[in-house]
Parts: sequence; structure tokens; C-alpha cells
Amino acid sequence: MMYKRLMITLTLLCLVVAFPALAEQYSFEAFHASLTLPDGVYETVLTPQNLASHEAFIQTQGGTVAAWEADFSARGIWLQAYDQDTDRVLVVSALNDVDGQRYFDINEHPSGVRADYRKSHGRDGAWSVLGYNYDSISWKNFSSGRFLQLRYSYRQGGELVCRGFQRRTIRNGYTITVDMQVYGRNLTSADNTALNKVFDTFGFTQVLPVPELPITLAETVTAPVETYERAFTMKGETKPNAKLSAVVMSFTDTQGHVFNATADRAGKYSLTIELPREGNYLMTLTVESPGLESLSKSYSITYQEGLLPAVITAPPPDLFPQDSFTLMGKTESGVDVTLSVNGALSEKRTGRDGEFSFRMDTAAEGGYSINLTLSKRGFSDRVFSYNASRLISQQARDEALRQTAVSPDYAEVAANPEGYDGQLLAYTGYLVSKEDASGEWILRVALDKTDTGYEREIIITATGDPGFVPGAKVRVYANLVGRNIGQTAAGEEEILPKLQLALIDLAP
Repeated sequence: MMYKRLMITLTLLCLVVAFPALAEQYSFEAFHASLTLPDGVYETVLTPQNLASHEAFIQTQGGTVAAWEADFSARGIWLQAYDQDTDRVLVVSALNDVDGQRYFDINEHPSGVRADYRKSHGRDGAWSVLGYNYDSISWKNFSSGRFLQLRYSYRQGGELVCRGFQRRTIRNGYTITVDMQVYGRNLTSADNTALNKVFDTFGFTQVLPVPELPITLAETVTAPVETYERAFTMKGETKPNAKLSAVVMSFTDTQGHVFNATADRAGKYSLTIELPREGNYLMTLTVESPGLESLSKSYSITYQEGLLPAVITAPPPDLFPQDSFTLMGKTESGVDVTLSVNGALSEKRTGRDGEFSFRMDTAAEGGYSINLTLSKRGFSDRVFSYNASRLISQQARDEALRQTAVSPDYAEVAANPEGYDGQLLAYTGYLVSKEDASGEWILRVALDKTDTGYEREIIITATGDPGFVPGAKVRVYANLVGRNIGQTAAGEEEILPKLQLALIDLAP
């Protein structure tokens, strides 16, 4: 009998080892979806329902429950989870916004509409106005439907806030985003992997039928902003058999000119416009289909013979926010483009697509006189002039410093400090102690905190009090200057990496 009891006990123990605590699932009834967070990764998980119970944590982030409740509601945040060990924050948001109402389910729209939605995340799209710069944008068909795969940096007031990876779609009338935000460092493949571990569990519990929606229009060839030709043809995709009507009005002539076309059974259309004479025009395009809300778009067009068309898609700002800036534009093929920046010249010739770009070094503080000249035989030269400046704030200097820091393995630095002599290193850890030693502050920082104390410590010298209390979790940026040889409380020799502080932040 005792043997049987022992075997049962061992079996139960094996089951406990084999089956750890289950990860927690979160359901979002508003947009009929759910996901599961891996066990033991996210220390704090906030939802609209539990903010009040996390008041102490919110206060450590510099906020109040009332302010965060308003922010969660405004941005449509349904879950915000913190992995503080890796400086990551996972955010799940869903907004019943204009796109959600217009498309309802992006999976049910033709490829042209999806392409337009993808392009809205580009440099001149609506998301750039909000501070997002996406450097990777692509559709992927997952088991739960089509999602945009996005990599981005996010700025407010020109200052970098975070970087991250996102998955975004429109379904059940909501714009849905699963966002892995990374703070205080560059992105790595591990961040995308961490997002995928959560996103692989994401799914819809219900897919609602698509109601009758406003008519859509996906332009493949749009109206020119500038042209030297009297006629041009617009092409694209809309509702099958939809009626298109373009009314062209001159700024000097109240007589309107109307041009019509009908989309074919596949929804493709071709609409040719012929301008009566040189001048500036306002054109209104209306698309109509029975049972659907009509759509109208306006275009401003300049027609002038001998005019070299040119659109500067990324003009210089009045104030450069970073150490470099890329000026971009589009014109005809075979155009000689010359950029002058404070008298220094750069030249290029456009290829078949007519696009051009110049990367400008704007690291130096001061003013920038910029002239862009476009020339092609048979056309009048086009000249675009700009005056800009660079003012480097302390925040910008600090951000530049953060970007240059590296984070080698502690054991490697401790064993071979000569290999990193003078380099700027970045570590997240805990301020164990600080001491004013005759005007020089000595900081002891530990990268790990255990139940019995601290491990993997470093010594950092600073010119002043860092302002944080011992025990605070901090992110330090400091130059390695060698080894610090001292004694432990037990009188034993202690050799630790020694660094000179450049910047210290409160870690999330």
C-alpha cells in the first residue's frame, strides 16, 4: 500500500512538472477576438477594467488612473502588458474609426483597396502625421486573416519615443493593432519573435458579415498635380459598373467641363480628361453606384506647356530633428537634378520612374540654405529653395547618445575590459548604492536582483548626484574606463568593471 501511495505521489509530481501554470487568455468582446499571453513574461497587464487596481504602478509611470482611463478610451487600448526585463510593452488596440467604418473587413476588398491602405502607412500617409515612420510595410495572410506586418519608429515633437513591430488589420468594423513597443534601445529580431509568440495565439471568435459600405476607389493612375500635356487618363478600380463623373473648373473661367466613364464588370475604369487651355484647374471626381453612398475627391491641376512637372514628396522642414535628412521628389525621366546645401553641390539624373533623393548631413548645428534645380532639354528649369536650421536640444543630444551605445554580455566585459575600453555601454539594472566621495559620486549598479541580494554589479563614477534613490531600476549609459579594485564587506578582494556615467534614465 505504501508503495502504491509513493507511486501516486511521484505521478502527481511529474504531472506538475510536465504541465506548468496555464498562460492567461484575454477576450475582447467589442471586436470579437482573443489572445493568450505566455506565462511568466509580462509582469503587469493593464486593461480598461483593472486600471484602478493598478494605481500604484500607474503612478510610477508618471500618470493617474483618470488620465490613463481617458487615454485608453481615446486610443482604443484593450490590453497593455509590460515585460520590464526587456524594455518591451505589448499593446492591443482596436478603434471603430473612419477606416473601420469605411472598409469594415479588409479581407473582403479587392487588391487595389488593400494596396491603397498599405500605402496610407507610407511617408505621406495619415500615420506619418501622427508621428509614425514605417520602414517595413507588407501584407501577410495569417490563419486569422490578412494583417499588415509593420516595423516603425514613433516620435512626438521630433523626439524619439519608441520603436516597434506591429500587426494591423481591419475587421468587424475596427482597426485592430497588436503592437510590440521597445523603449530605450534599437530593435532586434528577438522583439519580433516576442510579438509573434503572442500574435500566434490571436484569433477571431466571430467574423461579422460585411454590411453595405460606402463606395471605394483605388487609383492606379491619378490626376497630375502639374502637366505640360493637355490630356491625361486616370485609371483604377472601384465598384463594378459604377459611374464616374469628373467636373473640371478653371480658376479664371466659371464654365465647367464634364467627363464621364463607367467601370467594367470587374470594377476597373479608365477616364480621359482633356483640359481646354493652359491654366490652373480644380477637378472634382464623383463615383456613384446604386445603393451605396457616393464618393467625391478633389484635385488641383496646373497645365502649362514647357512646364517640367515636379513634386517634392519630402521637402526639408524648417527645423531638422535628426543628424540626417533625405530630400525626395518625383519628376520626368532623364532630368538633371542638382542639390546645393550651403554651396556644396550634389548631382543626379533621374531614371525611368522619375524619382530622386538626396541624403543630407544635418548633424551640425546652424542654418542650411538649400536650393534644388531640375533641368531637362525642351523644358524650363525648376528651382525649389528652402531655409532650414538645426538646433540640438539636450533631449536630442541624449537620444543621439542612446543610439550609439552597445550592450555586450556582462561576463565578457568583466573578463576582458580592455576589449571595450572607452566604448559607450548601456545596461539596465538596479541602483544598489550611491556615495559622494569628495565631489565625485560613486554608484554601484547591479544588473540582476535576487531574493538574497544583487548580482553582476558594476561601479560607475559620476560628476553629480544622479537623483535616483537606491533600489530604483535604471538604464545607464556610461563609458568603460577599466576595472575597479576594492573590498567586499567581508574583506575579500572585489574586481568589477568601472565606467564613467554619461546618462542615466529611470527604466520602465
